[in-house]
Amino acid sequence: MAERKKLGLQMSLAGGALAERLGFAREAEERGYSSIWIAEVAGPDAFVSLTAVALNTTRVELATGVVPIQIRTPGVMGMGFLSLHEVSGGRAIAGLGVSSPVIVERWHGAAYRKPVTAMRECVTIMRQLFTEGRSKFEGEIYRSDFRLGFRSTQKNPPKIYLAGLNAPMLRLAGEMADGVLMNYSPPEAVPAMVAEIRAGAEKAGRNPADIDIGIYARMCITEEDAKAVDAFRRELATYAFVDSYNKMFARYGLADEFAEVRRLWREGKRDQAPSAISDASARRIAAFGPAEVGRDFIARFRAAGVTHPVVFPVGPAPTHARDAENTMRAMAGA
Repeated sequence: MAERKKLGLQMSLAGGALAERLGFAREAEERGYSSIWIAEVAGPDAFVSLTAVALNTTRVELATGVVPIQIRTPGVMGMGFLSLHEVSGGRAIAGLGVSSPVIVERWHGAAYRKPVTAMRECVTIMRQLFTEGRSKFEGEIYRSDFRLGFRSTQKNPPKIYLAGLNAPMLRLAGEMADGVLMNYSPPEAVPAMVAEIRAGAEKAGRNPADIDIGIYARMCITEEDAKAVDAFRRELATYAFVDSYNKMFARYGLADEFAEVRRLWREGKRDQAPSAISDASARRIAAFGPAEVGRDFIARFRAAGVTHPVVFPVGPAPTHARDAENTMRAMAGA
């Protein structure tokens, strides 16, 4: 019997009544989604949110997508993920990222140092806690001499996925992680990214096929696709000031568009800045329109080497709840 294809769904408990959002999660599970992913930026808290989802579902994997490693210690994250794993009956995925200097330093007052080194050390400590209940580690960024006061009753530990945009983190994911979560990338860019993941796995003596390759597939299934594209341009424009994203977007030939976003922003023309991103560029990175467009987008990602696409509903704020439901239902089984 063939293994069921993985298909995830990104959601948040924000933007609606709690009962409605939990109903959204239950419906997604009933429609066959295999995982639910909750990001953490400025709230709600991802661990609390996923615990609520865990208590209202029975089968879907529950993933942070993603939490910044610098704003919690590896030990605190280890306790959080093991607790979620226990509450959910073994369904937790530790989705980890290194975020950006703005979020880490300005928002949280934490240090943003050597992100790839920090991630390597963080994963090492968390693996020790997941498998041994004990971490004794001395690194360049992190130190740990810590013993957990509880042990999970689950057969397997939480999986660890790394958010990867550029070669160093993609290779680290191949070397150390159970999976990778890519972001804001068109299907045609995926094979080169998968090659980096495989190179990291092979260097570490791992089977590249053991690495689950995920990507956030942003889309809006709607009859008002022009409005959805405009909203997505505004979302994309905020990443023009994040170096790691700019490096990635430059690979896709979008350097000039994002440079123009920054120029307009610096000149105080913030309302105009998103218009520097073309309609064609927005539609390369996300899918808008009828269900067929979204399902083709997912199919193209699978053909490029993605094993775990994650539907990420986007759209204008006034219609987001409606658009998210339409998108979730239209993509079920894709």
